[in-house]
Amino acid sequence: MLRKIKTFIFLLCLSSLLSACGTTLPPSHTIYTPHKSHRSTVQHTVAPGETLWRISKIYDVSLDSILNANHLNPSSPIQMGQKLIIPRANKPSQVFTPYPSNKWKYIIIHHSATDQGSSLAFHKSHLAKGWDRGVGYHFIINNGHGEKADGFIEVSPRWLKQQDGAHCKASDMNTKAIGICLVGNFNQDKMTRAQMDSLVDLVSQLQKYYHIPDDHVMGHGQVHGSSTECPGKSFPWTEFNHRLHRR
Repeated sequence: MLRKIKTFIFLLCLSSLLSACGTTLPPSHTIYTPHKSHRSTVQHTVAPGETLWRISKIYDVSLDSILNANHLNPSSPIQMGQKLIIPRANKPSQVFTPYPSNKWKYIIIHHSATDQGSSLAFHKSHLAKGWDRGVGYHFIINNGHGEKADGFIEVSPRWLKQQDGAHCKASDMNTKAIGICLVGNFNQDKMTRAQMDSLVDLVSQLQKYYHIPDDHVMGHGQVHGSSTECPGKSFPWTEFNHRLHRR
């Protein structure tokens, strides 16, 4: 009886998802792999688009533990920039959900051209430029110069809501390309090993899910009609392409 109930619930959810998105792609699934490491209490700054559920998955901590540590209840709203105490936190893990869509045809790689940055920092700077939706990238890969861990992938609201990007006007890429920004200035510095690992893993998953060919993975400056060195003269294209093709 229990098995029949579980099967019914699964089929009901699947039917609802497919009818809502109107696509033949398989349903989305959240991908995260908790690390096994020494646990400790940490402070987390809420990034754009984050929920308590997502934060609990990032640190492999129960939702109730976070609520209790911060004197919150399940209906309590959280705000961007809010500081939360995460008890017995594991090493932060990537939480990535591929959403069924026929929209995404390209992947555009950027660098921030700054030494530091984060989804929250870029959200504020992009709002200051008049971009009403804030951070223009879909994913941000941190370099460890700040609160976020080296190689940690932040998922922006544009991805969560499946909105157009604001990262590459050339060739109308904002409407059809997933924008990934690596924090750092690759005209002067090299990306970290952790950033490379995360980039290769993320791009590989996106390519497989959305059937994006290799020649549609490019740097901002490689897009027809663009006039920029982004993602920088020192971007390690040879290593990146070699590792991507090995997966």
